[in-house]
Amino acid sequence: MEFYRGLSVDFSHLLDESDDYDVIIYAGKEPNVRKFHAHTVILRARSPYFRRALSRDWARKENGSIVFQKPNIAHEVFEVILKYIYSGTADLLAQEGGIILNLLTASDELNLQELIVYAQDHLIQQKSDWLQENVIQVLHTVGYLEACRDLQNFCLGLICQDPYWLFESNNFRSLDESVLVPLLKRDDLLMEEIEIWDRLIEWGIAQNPTLNENISIWSSYDFEVLKSTLEQCIPLIRYFNIDSSDYWDKVRPFSQILPSDLHEVLLQYYCKRAKWIDRKEGSETILEKSKYEFNRILCGSESGFTAANFHKKCDNQGPTLVVIKVKETREIIGGYNPISWRGLNNNLDGGWMSAAAPSWSVSNRHRPSTFGSFSRSTYEVGPYQSTLNSFIFSLGDGKDLSKAKISRILQDNMSSAVFSSPRHGPCFGQNDLRMNDNFNEAETCTCQCYDYESEITENHNFSVEEYEVFQVVNKDGQETSNQASTSPMQQMHPPRPELTNYPTAWGEFMHF
Repeated sequence: MEFYRGLSVDFSHLLDESDDYDVIIYAGKEPNVRKFHAHTVILRARSPYFRRALSRDWARKENGSIVFQKPNIAHEVFEVILKYIYSGTADLLAQEGGIILNLLTASDELNLQELIVYAQDHLIQQKSDWLQENVIQVLHTVGYLEACRDLQNFCLGLICQDPYWLFESNNFRSLDESVLVPLLKRDDLLMEEIEIWDRLIEWGIAQNPTLNENISIWSSYDFEVLKSTLEQCIPLIRYFNIDSSDYWDKVRPFSQILPSDLHEVLLQYYCKRAKWIDRKEGSETILEKSKYEFNRILCGSESGFTAANFHKKCDNQGPTLVVIKVKETREIIGGYNPISWRGLNNNLDGGWMSAAAPSWSVSNRHRPSTFGSFSRSTYEVGPYQSTLNSFIFSLGDGKDLSKAKISRILQDNMSSAVFSSPRHGPCFGQNDLRMNDNFNEAETCTCQCYDYESEITENHNFSVEEYEVFQVVNKDGQETSNQASTSPMQQMHPPRPELTNYPTAWGEFMHF
């Protein structure tokens, strides 16, 4: 039997009625200072802070009692803390949000972790309206407190739901970096990336009053000042969500604040990704307005490396681009599927080939061209789908995109261009690029030339270190080649993909 309630009540009486105090604590600033009495033995037992303080010569003595001065803790807050130390209880229902916020910082200083957890949970559950009205004050106050991550994330989430009120307000320029950086790390910040970039530049300039808003008269030193100010923020911009024309007009003028290798990768990236889809890889490299958006819908390290998770996220999403990092060689490879993945309608028992469909030997170099005489409704009941617009590619190690290579489906083999099976991840051709289930495990993936123009890697058996799938959206509203008209196209702004380090090469640029 445990009698904690009675023990709590008795210790409360000890705080209120005892006459053998040996500690005096002055809390608050003049003229709002209040004197509290306490017992050394209880303070040392309940607070790591007081345990250290009372074992050293941190405090003076007054009439035989140890004296502490705590001007940074309001007396209303310290009263709550002292009651918690003695009785193990804290009644916050009648307390204002500001008092509870200050209670968090004071509890962190005194190392009262249990009270921190309770106070932040109370704010989230009982004071959500107050948090909405004071979200910036809260973030500025608890942004550095590791124990308050739940409260920080809650407040950041409030901003992300409707960020424009903050980003377009006069208060944005005075925002602490401790608030801005976590915001930029969020995947659910519902703003266009170029708008985030514009506000970030404004914020950076505002932190340096000597910088003129007209950058045409800036010196190299001015750009260095801005680069230093934005050092923690530059790596967090999701550049591949910025339209190429916006990049040219708004990002390129600040190329001096970008790492040089990042700037080069971005220029090549905007040129290549749309040209391959539009079959313009042989054209001159000219930065032009891209008609596509690339919305990340899956990341292996977040969603897992199973076929089930792949199809749950990617089926019926229209055209997609798959980017893979090979674990064994760190190569960057992938493929483009201009039609929707569809792994859920296939027969799990392996009987997907109907009696009407032709048979072939897997050992054959190419499938018989007679397969092309079957209608889509006949052969697409199985895992293979027909298209002339799919391709697979390799970017090598991602450090030199001039060596990137593309391999398109051969016309005679278009009927086996894409392989959609519930037991596999994204697959192209027979074995040209195939990801078996649990494709982060050893030798679960294969890459051998069968149906496409050429091999994209000499590593025929490998595992996946990371992979991402991007939905390819035509911003003109037109269907991408081979896309079924019934494929859903998400028009709302997608979640921002996570990026934690600036990309020194394509692989890092794609979140690898």
